Amino acid sequence: MLIKVGLGDKIFMKIIEREETPNPAALKFIMDGPVVEGKPESFTLDEEDEYRGNNPLAKALFAVGAMEVFLCENYVSVTMFNESAWQYFINDVIFAIETHLSPEAKKAAIEEANKESVLDRIDVAAFPGLPDDEKRNIIDDLMEEMVRPTLANDGGGMEVLGVEGNQVSIKYQGACGSCPSSTGGTLRGIEKVLKGCLSPDLTVKIV
Repeated sequence: MLIKVGLGDKIFMKIIEREETPNPAALKFIMDGPVVEGKPESFTLDEEDEYRGNNPLAKALFAVGAMEVFLCENYVSVTMFNESAWQYFINDVIFAIETHLSPEAKKAAIEEANKESVLDRIDVAAFPGLPDDEKRNIIDDLMEEMVRPTLANDGGGMEVLGVEGNQVSIKYQGACGSCPSSTGGTLRGIEKVLKGCLSPDLTVKIV
């Protein structure tokens, strides 16, 4: 079934059709312009039901109940946590898609992707041999770039207290301090970033 939808003239990129799929929990939103350039992109939640990526559209859709997001050519496919979720969140999904695929949003995403990373400024191979103070500064910059924005979305933050060899000490701030996942999924996520970007020998402890 095809259904015409839209949100008004103030949104720059429009959904022109909404198409049902064989999966009743998934809908396909066809846009009036290209969604991706090149290969399709797929986004899913991790085992803790969290999204740790940096795609703004995927982040916005996961915030309103999506379990999977697929971007391809001129359409967006969204799978919700169950079929009945659509009656409550359809308008939120439409708003997220149309605003995050506007020219302004795309331009901001490109600018963000082109920003210099802390990893571009350091010699990762030399990292293990650096003094602890230098390691701490690099890790703090990496957290600012890759971790703190996600924590801030949930009302929290984190501080890098220090580094001793391969042991990184952190302290959670705000809502993160009382969140049950802070000692599980969030901690593993931070450690995964450090191991993958800087050194596989790094470990993280909460103080």
